[in-house]
Amino acid sequence: MSLQVEDMRNKAVPKLGSLIKQRTITLDNAKDWLRTIYEIRFFEDKVFELLGQNLIKGASHLYAGQEAVATGACAAIQIGDVIGSTHRGHGHCGAIGNKYAKDDQARQTHWNRMMAELMGRETGYCSGRGGSMHIADVMNGNLGSTGIVGGNIPNAVGAALAEKYKANNAVVVSFFGDGSTNTGAFHESMNMASVLKVPLVAIIENNLYGMSVPFFGSPVEGAGCAANIEHIAQRSAAYGVPARIIDGQDVVAVFLTVREAADYARKNRQMCMIEAKTYRWYGHSRSDPRVYRTKEEEKAWKERDPITVLSKKLLEEQLCTQQELDAVRDKAEATIESATQFGLDSAWPDPADVTKDVYVAESYPDTLVTNEKNASSQAMKATEAFETAVKTLTGQTKKEITEKAKEKIRSEFGMNVLLMKEALIEAQAEEMRRDKNVILEGEDVGIYGGAYGATKGLLQEFGTKRVIDTAISEAAIVGAAVGAALRGLRPIAELMYVDFITISMDQLMHNGAFNRYMFGGHAKVPMVVRTEGGVGRCIAAHHSKSLEPWLVNVPGLYVVMPSTPYDAKGLLKAAIRSDNPVVFIEHKATYGQMGAVPTEEYIIPLGVADIKRPGKDVTIVTYSRQTMFCLAAAKELAEKHGIDAEIIDLRTIKPMDINTVAASVKKTGRLMTVAESFCMCGTGPEIVRRLIEYKFDDGHTGFDYLDAPPVNLAAADVPPPMSEPLENASIPTPDKIVAAVKAMM
Repeated sequence: MSLQVEDMRNKAVPKLGSLIKQRTITLDNAKDWLRTIYEIRFFEDKVFELLGQNLIKGASHLYAGQEAVATGACAAIQIGDVIGSTHRGHGHCGAIGNKYAKDDQARQTHWNRMMAELMGRETGYCSGRGGSMHIADVMNGNLGSTGIVGGNIPNAVGAALAEKYKANNAVVVSFFGDGSTNTGAFHESMNMASVLKVPLVAIIENNLYGMSVPFFGSPVEGAGCAANIEHIAQRSAAYGVPARIIDGQDVVAVFLTVREAADYARKNRQMCMIEAKTYRWYGHSRSDPRVYRTKEEEKAWKERDPITVLSKKLLEEQLCTQQELDAVRDKAEATIESATQFGLDSAWPDPADVTKDVYVAESYPDTLVTNEKNASSQAMKATEAFETAVKTLTGQTKKEITEKAKEKIRSEFGMNVLLMKEALIEAQAEEMRRDKNVILEGEDVGIYGGAYGATKGLLQEFGTKRVIDTAISEAAIVGAAVGAALRGLRPIAELMYVDFITISMDQLMHNGAFNRYMFGGHAKVPMVVRTEGGVGRCIAAHHSKSLEPWLVNVPGLYVVMPSTPYDAKGLLKAAIRSDNPVVFIEHKATYGQMGAVPTEEYIIPLGVADIKRPGKDVTIVTYSRQTMFCLAAAKELAEKHGIDAEIIDLRTIKPMDINTVAASVKKTGRLMTVAESFCMCGTGPEIVRRLIEYKFDDGHTGFDYLDAPPVNLAAADVPPPMSEPLENASIPTPDKIVAAVKAMM
């Protein structure tokens, strides 16, 4: 393929007969294409009808008119290749399902499951949880669709990255519409795919309109314009990749072009783009009056119906009779009628299963939990001994004293003393050695070693294949991690600051967190997003927030926040091994913190809190850097005020270990929460809610054991300020914790 944009629409398409003689295809292939086109058309017509009868509910964006694109493209790729779909994805799902169907019964089952899914039935591809806009068959190479325009593209790039990494010679075909090409996800993804040289075929189904806005001009008065270029393929020049413009109504043209593009992507490990000019028969959705386009335009396009175009080829070349074509049509219609009845006869999902498959269940041996508690206690003692040694040992330099203290801890406790960032590096390195499917990608994670040095040295050991520097493209970074995880890798995606996670929330939530549930439990997304947050460096509001309350609000996500090097290493290793998407948030002010870490292999179970300091008078629940502040406050409370505070470090914010909290409050009668995030809808109020509702074996609730109103300490309701005095004033500090405990006592 040439790096120039090639417009193939005016070039002659080889006749079917010549392709059959050359053994490029068989006559059965061509007839099967027609059958698939008919099946998609009848399926969409039936869906339109059922929407009107309220037998299918919700939004359905119909693919009728565009069938040649999905049919030709899926016919052109190989078993083992992968597709990514869009909200207008019935055609893609229909065509790829037919490809994988080994006989007519399997084909019927495929359409049955599609129709049942749109009806919200248990027998659907996703057990009724995804519906029209989120239908998927991840077992057979269909990564699924998304209701967010352009949201599917980063996942396809990640899937292509995974296929390249696994060296299995597979390609990924990403279908998306013209509306997607004006989103940031499109530009970030195309740039990433071209730079990383992944085997991706990007197929733009340009049906001329986003929802109602024309991509490039319209004769209708008042109609807008989405772009200043007529052909989307022109944008390929920005990414340095080849592109072609084709007639999307001609399945033969689509097949030949996609076959060549897939061969190119497979051979060169490089993406290419195809713009298929096509047209949707229906509007954006059933309620669309289509006032933005003319009847004359619709008539002209329908004269080039994919059914008409292919049928005419078969008849004019005398490859089929009209009777044979009618038989193909009738068989397709019967398939969809049977699928419709199957859907209507299928059972609804059991409401009792509403929470099923949100997460992959974590399982840890009881001995691991018990042993970890002992190891944590030892690490705390060793860290305290190290801090004492640093204060009491002598030497000519601070470095010499520190090394002496480290050696003392190694000798007495058999533990190393590491900086927080060193513990993170060890965790990632150990897991990358343990599992070849663990990769690392993000901004400056390679030569630079990470913005805070938490990936230093990994590039040198694991190389650019597994430690991948990316452009500043948070949506693409996280979205690619989702796609790679869906295809069997365990990616670690690093974002410099948690503040930037806002840019990637579509990918993190709608795809990373929701895909398993939306796809009926058939998918796993084992990925980690490593980032950092919090104040402490005077870098103001855009680089200092604590956004864990946003993240714990998302079903399907785990959120982990370590406070010590020991916790950081053990929790990160567990997060990498988890089959759930995990957001791992480090505090920027802790990277230089030192602490004892076992020399032997260990992990810390996710969802298990740690009692950092036992006590009997008040329970203080916290996490991340605030754990250190709470321990400092507890020391002062004990030494100066005779108050014995128990400090619980949640470590994993979601899933939350409320059992440990409740047991502590039952003992102390008082609860205080301390967090650096904002209080409104924050983690503190959530801890209180869960404690109040907690049911003990004796029938009492957590509320019954409270001797005083709970207190929530959190950040002030202000954006994090830059000035150091203001920064300190905006968050809980040891003096404020001491004052609050004294007041509640």
